[in-house]
Amino acid sequence: MISFDLECSNKHRFEGSFKDYQAFDEQLTKGMIECPVCSDLKIKRLFTGCSIQPGSGTHYNISLPDNPKPDKSPQNIFEMMRIVRDYVINNFENVGKDFSDTARAIYYGVEKERNIYGEATPQEIKELMDEGVNVLPIPPLDDIEN
Repeated sequence: MISFDLECSNKHRFEGSFKDYQAFDEQLTKGMIECPVCSDLKIKRLFTGCSIQPGSGTHYNISLPDNPKPDKSPQNIFEMMRIVRDYVINNFENVGKDFSDTARAIYYGVEKERNIYGEATPQEIKELMDEGVNVLPIPPLDDIEN
């Protein structure tokens, strides 16, 4: 059994439970899902992130200075991304719009090695990755979070 957050074209939000994704997709396609408030049949599924729970699987040791340890386990992907973003902002140097040039200079040994963050276009990120420069794009959370 899976549960989805749904929204009609009139912006009423509600939850639906389905046997599996295929059952949801079939019911949506056949117009069998309707808004409980206004009976609208124009329904869309809302992205709500995924749950991240600590488990007993493989653990990776990441060597970062003052490795952050949140007070509690993050409840969803957005909280996890917020923790990463805050860590970067508090522990890395902001090079702003010079990110691509600075990252490249560090990679090729022109500048001293250090942790940086800043702004880059998708094309600049692709070019850096193609050159072997390790980058981790972190999207603005306000743009993607419901």
